[in-house]
Amino acid sequence: MKASPVEVVQVPTAMRDAAHLLDRADLLLCLSRAFLPPPAAWSVCDWAQPLADDLAELGAALGLDIAAVQSALDAECGRWAAAARLADGSADSWLVEYARLFLTPPVPVPLNAGVYLEGALGGSSVQMVRSCYQAAGVEPDENFRDLPDHVSMQLEFLGRLYERAARGDADAAGMADEYCREFVDHWAGPFEAACRRASAKSSAAEVYAALVRLVRLAVGDRTLEASP
Repeated sequence: MKASPVEVVQVPTAMRDAAHLLDRADLLLCLSRAFLPPPAAWSVCDWAQPLADDLAELGAALGLDIAAVQSALDAECGRWAAAARLADGSADSWLVEYARLFLTPPVPVPLNAGVYLEGALGGSSVQMVRSCYQAAGVEPDENFRDLPDHVSMQLEFLGRLYERAARGDADAAGMADEYCREFVDHWAGPFEAACRRASAKSSAAEVYAALVRLVRLAVGDRTLEASP
């Protein structure tokens, strides 16, 4: 019996482009959540597993190497597990580690991009970022209690724009790309550097440094090659 030839289905370019944009949107939304406070009772392992699964899937779809993130997550989970076995109270929740790094004064690593763009909190870049949200018709979540230049809010904004682009909004991808050039390219490198400096006292900072590096890869940061 003669085998039937296998039919090769050609996927239209527009559909491939839409899928790529949607994967990029999902990655940025995933990274946006990673920079929010974790649930109070979670260990780093509780937090890391679903994050690693999502990043592995999206990284593969986009051709991005997530090995550095996975290595940092594995190392931090290993440290937490070792501390937990001692049962001496040294195995802190991931929220405690997050707070030490991002919330407790003097804050080692600010999450507001204006600090990296202008050297201060609440400067003119905050209004510029807010204006970009308004121009795109994006309203920040009213439950989000921070300035609009918080890195999580900016990543969510980009994710929403690329999501709209994937669904046919002709202007959304261009707006997202321009926003990256005007803002993200300028704060992501210094943000990553701040995380790496903080890693001298906090191993958790290595996890976030790897995540910021992935942000830079995801948005095609033109300054990436010049950075350590």
